[in-house]
Amino acid sequence: MQWFYLLLGLRDGHLDVVQKLEWVPWTGKGQKQVCAGRAVRIQLARIIPDETGRETVALVFERLTTYATRTEADRGPQFEYPIYQVIKQDTDLPPGRRFGLKPTEHPSLFFPAVPSAPVLWKQLKRPRSIKELQHTLNNIDDWLVAAVPGVSTMPQFRRALCDRPAELFWARKLWNYPRTNRPTSDDKRIEFFAEALAGLMLGVAPATATKKLLCWSPPKLWLTKFEGDQARK
Repeated sequence: MQWFYLLLGLRDGHLDVVQKLEWVPWTGKGQKQVCAGRAVRIQLARIIPDETGRETVALVFERLTTYATRTEADRGPQFEYPIYQVIKQDTDLPPGRRFGLKPTEHPSLFFPAVPSAPVLWKQLKRPRSIKELQHTLNNIDDWLVAAVPGVSTMPQFRRALCDRPAELFWARKLWNYPRTNRPTSDDKRIEFFAEALAGLMLGVAPATATKKLLCWSPPKLWLTKFEGDQARK
């Protein structure tokens, strides 16, 4: 899941505010009217299995609220400084989105705002040699560390990216690597590399990882209904 999110960001980028700012209707009459706008972004999700093997996601998300006021004499609204709230909430995972973790395992998924680097994504898909791929992977690691400073304290990400370039190079020859030019195939390639990198992070070869995860599709943990909110889309 984490690798899928990061590789999707490598190709397309992720905005700082995932949910667009949505404004409620103006309220109040006469000399002053007020409306509020709100946006939400997920900062982190931690998978938490309990002693029964049931898994939940502890979501940490940030809510941005900003207010606008106007009077009859105003030509335009006046905006107040935004209010930030950091909120924590545990959410049950449906069966199809559980990760089979041991009760002692508590990995975190982070959802940072990242700038796109489509050139690196294209180079990852079409390396001419292992040496060229190694250079690309080093650049992707630099991009990741710059985009997500905390990842520098997680050496498993760099090891998965940079320590076994030959396996990633030959992984593109596997039978299940998406090769067509259909628009959906590029998304499938993101899934493929995410599965391969997740496997390498655990010491599993790409061929084994992509076979075991053949029926996996990336769960969208941010499709969550919060109290007082409509379902996220």
